[in-house]
Amino acid sequence: MSSSGARALQPPPVATDTTSSARTNWMFFFIGIIVFTIAMMLVSFPVGFYTVFGTHLSDNYSASTPVYSVGYDFFFATVQVPLVGNFGSIFVVLSAIYLAFLVLAARQGTGLLKALRASVSDGYDALFKNPLTATLVILGAVSFVTVLVDSFQTSAGVSTGSLSGDPFLLLVNFFLAPLTEEATFRMIMIGLPVLVLSLIMFREFSPFKVAKALWRPSSAWDVDEDVETEAVTVRSFNETGPSLFPDGSSDSLKVRAIKPVVYVFLFLSSFIFGYAHYASGIGWGPGKVSEAALAGVALGYLYVKYGFQTNVLMHWSINYVGTIFAFFGQAAYGVPWTSNTGSFLDIIPTVDIVYLLGVPSTLIVGNEILKRAMRNRR
Repeated sequence: MSSSGARALQPPPVATDTTSSARTNWMFFFIGIIVFTIAMMLVSFPVGFYTVFGTHLSDNYSASTPVYSVGYDFFFATVQVPLVGNFGSIFVVLSAIYLAFLVLAARQGTGLLKALRASVSDGYDALFKNPLTATLVILGAVSFVTVLVDSFQTSAGVSTGSLSGDPFLLLVNFFLAPLTEEATFRMIMIGLPVLVLSLIMFREFSPFKVAKALWRPSSAWDVDEDVETEAVTVRSFNETGPSLFPDGSSDSLKVRAIKPVVYVFLFLSSFIFGYAHYASGIGWGPGKVSEAALAGVALGYLYVKYGFQTNVLMHWSINYVGTIFAFFGQAAYGVPWTSNTGSFLDIIPTVDIVYLLGVPSTLIVGNEILKRAMRNRR
């Protein structure tokens, strides 16, 4: 047998980089969706300004309608906060706050661009090192799972309900709710209990640390002293993985003490958040309890791990970014914002957030939950 024949019988070389190439292509696609979603969030600001100030969305209210108070809804009562201004001024102030939160989340941790670049080579874990990209992953997962839950509940005869009323007033309420509701159900119902426990356990808390822990509860265990090795470990959201608490077989005393408190109040606030929507009497059905409670768990996770700006941004994205193009369609083209078909501009955010962003994000979150469950079984 000739040498050329021997070479012909040898197996072809194995393409060892096939899996890596597929993962890279998948991440490029997912990064493209994230960038498009951020662009859509930014575009929602001028679209909202034009809808509020440049169109005739309502016969009853406009940007110049005076406002004398704002209702602040606790789960047990409603408090009227005095206010001097009009709907237009409220919209401008809130827009500045949400834009500031968006910029803050993009700059924190490893930074938005660095997190996106690192995710190509290091995998999706890098997305959890920046608050904005982490928020978008959780937003997509919750949006897609909510659609599945709604479909299941509807087929079982459980109604989610819907909202109705003056479109301009609904738009303003959608825009205001992320701040007021997140302050109530996350900062007061999760942040305050964690803060009180931290003050009891650690008397060296300064006023700055108190404010920081209330803004981002996980800052209470950013610096931990291991009771066995007496080693000090600095942890923060840009140094840890997707999990709510630091990974490791031996948690510090601080983490072991605070962890059950956080879980209890996170799930308790989420359930109350879900029930409050149904009990509000504004049109939501019993199916809204499970949907809002699911969102409440995600919002609580973002608040504890990344800070108040992230859960507000996710709530704002659901309430405002997901509807402002529909309100614009009604004001500009006469297509009702509640229309099942909607305008072309209304379909884009739905397809993007629920499906293009939602399906990969659900796989990511599901994989992380599965990996953590497998680690806990060992």
